Amino acid sequence: MVSCGDGPVGIIAGGQDLPFEVINALQASGRPYFIFGIVGEADARIESHPHHWIKWGEIGLLFKLIEQNALSELLCIGSIRSRPDFSNIRLDLGAMKALPAILRIMAAGGDEGVLQGVAGFFEKRGVRLVSVPEVAPGLVVGPDLSVGNKAAEANESDIALAARAAGLIGALDAGQGVVVAAGRILAMEGPEGTDQMLARVLQIRQEKRARWNEGKQGVLLKRARPGQDLRFDMPTVGPRTIENAHKAGLAGIVCAEGEVLCANRAQSLEMARAAGLFLVSRKLEDFSL
Repeated sequence: MVSCGDGPVGIIAGGQDLPFEVINALQASGRPYFIFGIVGEADARIESHPHHWIKWGEIGLLFKLIEQNALSELLCIGSIRSRPDFSNIRLDLGAMKALPAILRIMAAGGDEGVLQGVAGFFEKRGVRLVSVPEVAPGLVVGPDLSVGNKAAEANESDIALAARAAGLIGALDAGQGVVVAAGRILAMEGPEGTDQMLARVLQIRQEKRARWNEGKQGVLLKRARPGQDLRFDMPTVGPRTIENAHKAGLAGIVCAEGEVLCANRAQSLEMARAAGLFLVSRKLEDFSL
């Protein structure tokens, strides 16, 4: 699905490179944009683009700037190193007015419930939240992600198990990734994220607590949660994922087609080749739960 709007897109930017890849895609399409850089998260490179820095809790300022820049669509992209410490947030007047609605959202329970509440909060104020597939579809993994296809085919049974396991934990509103090796689930992603999960896999291997053959073995699979709203927390792989999978001794990485972003794609593909890892996509509807 491609965004139907042609006006400027607002970008709430967290850290790392994905916000800039979205910006590049918007520039290539000729679509204007305005960046809201989250203080303490977004890269200083946003200062070479139309932008304004905002702090957690400055909801009134955010909507004032949205109105000033005639924004009707908003995209949230980039990493957040940790959930904001609500005890240290200083709400502005706009946030104070919206506090009852914010508290209802926070009481929704579960990430999906909270995120749906956030989307509704913006939509009631005339702003539609959009996803990366809508505004920058070229960043989404498609069938062309295919480094080391033969090696991936040799790990097909582990891929199938990882796909089923990831679907099950996702249905519980948990993580988006699973590591499987030699027919055994080694790790399932929780709130710690993919990098820390891969660190656990490395520890398991170092402590010889799993059946490992010599050389590379095992697969990391990333997918969206079943029914996940892709406007928020879309699964992502990138150079750091490649590096950590290599350190953990895995044979490769599988991304669900249409559900995962590949950051710094050219670099990621080259790193996978250099490390001897496969990096491929799969249509996960082919794997039944």
